[in-house]
Amino acid sequence: MTIMAQEIASIPDVVAKQIRQTLPLYLEQGEQLGRLDPPCLITCARGSSDHATLYFKYLVESQLGVPVCSMGPSIASIYDQGLATKKAVFLAVSQSGGSKDIAALCNKATESGLTTIAQVNEKQSLLGSTAKRVLPLQAGKEQAVAATKSFVCSLVALASIYAGWRKDKAFIDALTALPDALERSLACDWQSELEALTAVKGLFVISRGPGYAIAQEAALKFKETCGLHAEAFSAAEVRHGPIALAQSNFAALCFASRDKAGPGIEETVGHLRDAGIQTLQTGFDQVDNATLPVASASHILLDPICHITSFYKAVEQLTVRLGTNPDAPAHLSKVTVTL
Repeated sequence: MTIMAQEIASIPDVVAKQIRQTLPLYLEQGEQLGRLDPPCLITCARGSSDHATLYFKYLVESQLGVPVCSMGPSIASIYDQGLATKKAVFLAVSQSGGSKDIAALCNKATESGLTTIAQVNEKQSLLGSTAKRVLPLQAGKEQAVAATKSFVCSLVALASIYAGWRKDKAFIDALTALPDALERSLACDWQSELEALTAVKGLFVISRGPGYAIAQEAALKFKETCGLHAEAFSAAEVRHGPIALAQSNFAALCFASRDKAGPGIEETVGHLRDAGIQTLQTGFDQVDNATLPVASASHILLDPICHITSFYKAVEQLTVRLGTNPDAPAHLSKVTVTL
């Protein structure tokens, strides 16, 4: 068994421990945001962590109406620019906390008088030293180069902050039930369906709303572990140009949704199939033509966390099937330090 497979298999237990140990901390941070009532939030992250902040963006904007924007770390590290606003809240997310550019922007935000929060797996890190508040991910040591359990823990932590901000008891209850849903997610078998991707030259990964963050993460994993060229698109964007890439050796993986974005995703799936693109689609009981089984969380906004867990298991299997080592992707290292 690969290290990546072992870490994926540990996700339900890791999340259960995370919730037991740190859920009150995350909820309290969300309640504090509610008291601050910021006009906007600024996020800063790279790679998988940036995909996690995109999930948070959709939760906050769609449910609370507060704008969330991603700010490029180079604004501080290269351009040496401070932040003009003092009313926004700054949230940096990183697994290692070791990237100099993210720490530089967090430091600029702190110096500019913003409330700064760092969400990291390594509390004693460069990023942690620059923020006013540090929230641990509690994912434990992650050895595989491709992030899996740390990404899921990032999603859980951000969802918990949102729950505390909104004071949503039903959502909090769903978070405590999430480890069971993640166990069911690992039992979902996609291996035979994803086998078809061994012959493709490129693929779309598509969703919308909170699921779009999962599409971004899945596209990254296809690149870094399988060596497959994959690009993520919102279901609303595919027909604005990208669908022109449709060809015989092209495929699409579509993450369905039970929220209001669901019908739009279904419509896009139809257009992709009409264009001749081989399309794999996750599906709940009510979704026609679904090929990939998924587990449902106790709250629809937590479904994407279940979906990415099922995907991780499948993409590790696909990587091994392609004859590559998911624990040692080409040209990559576990900690990427940029300036």
